[in-house]
Amino acid sequence: MIRPQIRKQKIEKKFQENIKKGNYIVTSSGIHGKIIEVTDHFYILETIVGKIKLERNTISKELTQLRYENTFSAKTPKIEKK
Repeated sequence: MIRPQIRKQKIEKKFQENIKKGNYIVTSSGIHGKIIEVTDHFYILETIVGKIKLERNTISKELTQLRYENTFSAKTPKIEKK
C-alpha cells in the first residue's frame, strides 16, 4: 500500500521539477495558466486575471495532463474542435 504512494510522490516531484517557462499548467485547486517565471521555490503563473505567485508543490500532474494531454512541453495547448 505504501510503495505505490511513494512512487506516485516521486513522479509528481519529478514532474514539478521539470516545469519550464512557457508551459501551460493546472494547479491542484484548478487554476489554469502559463508559467512566465521560475525561481527556486516559486512559479509565477499568468492567468486571465493577472499574475499569481505559486509554491512548486501546488501544480497537479494529473490535472495538467488531463487538460493539456501530451502538449506539456509545447508552448500552446491544443484547441479542441467540436
